Parts: sequence; C-alpha cells; structure tokens
Amino acid sequence: MSGGTAGGAATGGARPAAQVRQRHRQRHRRQRRRIRAGAPLLRVLLVVAVTTGLGWWAAAPVTHAEAAATAFLARSTGLEMTRELPGTNLVHGFHGYQPYFIRITPSCSALTVGAAAAGVSLFILGGTGRQRIGGAVLAVLLLSLGNLARLVAVVWVGHGAGIPAMVTFHDWGGTVFSYALLLAAVLLLIAVRLPRAGNRRRDRKNKEWNHD
Repeated sequence: MSGGTAGGAATGGARPAAQVRQRHRQRHRRQRRRIRAGAPLLRVLLVVAVTTGLGWWAAAPVTHAEAAATAFLARSTGLEMTRELPGTNLVHGFHGYQPYFIRITPSCSALTVGAAAAGVSLFILGGTGRQRIGGAVLAVLLLSLGNLARLVAVVWVGHGAGIPAMVTFHDWGGTVFSYALLLAAVLLLIAVRLPRAGNRRRDRKNKEWNHD
C-alpha cells in the first residue's frame, strides 16, 4: 500500500512540472510571434532612418558627382559648351548667347530613392541573398542612370528652347519620367525574385517524383 501511495505522489508531482514546462513553451512561442509580427515594421523604420541619414550626410558629394556626370554626358552628346562649376552642384549651359544654370539639389538626385530601393530589396522583400543583393545593385544602377538621362534631357531642352521651356520640362516631363523610373525599379525588384523557367520545371519534377 505504501509503495502504491508513493508512486501516485510521484505521478502527481510530475504532472504540475510538465504543465509548467508547457506553459513556459507557450509563453515563449507567443513572445516569438510578437517579435516576428513587429520585425517588418522595425525593418521599414530602419530603411527610412538609413535613407534619411544617408541623404543628409552624402547629399553634397553625390550631387557634385551627379553634376559632373551630367555635364560630361551633355558634352559627349553634342553640347560642347556645357560645364560643371568645379566643386559645386551647378551645371552651366547656353541657349544661344544666353547662359543658364541648373542646380542638382538633393530632390533631383538619385541618392535617396536609390538608397530606399536598395534598403527595400535587402531588408524588406524576401528572397535569397543573391536575389536581395542583386536586386539592390540593379535598382541603384537603373535609378542612377535613368536620373542622369533625365538631367541631360533637361540640359538639352534648356539649350534648344530656353529657360522657361526647361523649367516646364523639369517640373512636368521630368516628374512623369521619375515616376515611370520608380515603377520600373519596383518591377525590377519583383522580377529578380520570380522563379526561372528551369527552376519551375525542376520543382515540378521533384513534386512528381515525391508523389510517385
């Protein structure tokens, strides 16, 4: 009788211990779910903070480099009198004998939108490491080269049609082009994450083999 009583006591003590361990596991699972639920928001805030900080810290050297690249490309495409004022973000050109300047401001630069696209590819969108890094590099190249093309087009309009037409083109045509460029960058980030045809066929064969 005493042995049976001891065994029952041991069993009764083990049940509360098992229940405590189960409660701890459930609590840890809930905590992990909360962390996972908040992780996307934290990554978005991280991208916003890094983009803002980079736009403030690197705006001057990047806009100076973009001004130099704009002047170089304008000269390379036939506007031989176009120059970048050394050490500034100003590009100098002529409409006939009338000089004009365009200033590459941070809002005209590809710095912030390129940094944002890279951050979205690296930290927010899913995919393999190759897809994340490749998407970031391709998006930055697309946005940088597209923005340079837009700036050179502004210089050409100023040279051919004068300052009022140049300002109108910058405000309207350049804005539409910027939105189209941003849409192209978004589609590019999606495209690099789509499965290739060879991978889809291989996955289909693996599913058929596992089914058999």
